[in-house]
Amino acid sequence: MDDLEFRRTIYADPHSRDERLKQAIAQDPAKAQAWQEARQLDDKLKQAAKVPVPDGLAQRLLLRQSMQAHRKQQQQRNWFLGLAASTVLVVGLTFTLWQPGQVDLAENALAHVYHEHKALVVDENLSLEQVNAKLASFGGEFVDDIGKIYYANFCDFQRIKSLHMVVGSPQGKITVFIVPSSESMKFSEYFSDQEYQGKALNMQQASLILVGSKQQILTPLEEKLKAKLRFSA
Repeated sequence: MDDLEFRRTIYADPHSRDERLKQAIAQDPAKAQAWQEARQLDDKLKQAAKVPVPDGLAQRLLLRQSMQAHRKQQQQRNWFLGLAASTVLVVGLTFTLWQPGQVDLAENALAHVYHEHKALVVDENLSLEQVNAKLASFGGEFVDDIGKIYYANFCDFQRIKSLHMVVGSPQGKITVFIVPSSESMKFSEYFSDQEYQGKALNMQQASLILVGSKQQILTPLEEKLKAKLRFSA
């Protein structure tokens, strides 16, 4: 096997079992070294191609797709409204045909937990007054202490401004969402996936959603929050 054929063979398949290749390697130390380098490079390329899928990628993609779909629906709605404004005759027809997409509370809650996973590891040590300052934009407040509050910030449930919290419990941190009520909401009292479970409560002015691990019992914290959350008339 000449040098040209040898190099073509190891470049095409560094792990080839061709007998002539074996003989060439055994007879020429330089060929043996080139063959070994080609095998090492091939192994490195195969290892580099094995990219692990990040945890929660599916849920983050779901959240992104959900938000993109809603933005597209919003653009369509704006186009219809503009068309309706150009002639009185089509106003009624436009509003009759247009129906906004539903907001699946369970789907969005799980997607936010995965997408905003850092919320479960930070400790902002917020006071009840700081949380109530955010709740005030929804016309709500907690009238008494609800325990340790690790995180609280606004989030987006398909253009519905909501509050994302992480609250302490005897069983560990539990994610809490307060989502102002909307006719477009799809409500599920119980939901879960392979890692998390959730429970939702309809309080008329808003939905209270809790998400925790499969081992956590959500009812005690749900009852505490329900008893201490008030909304203005």
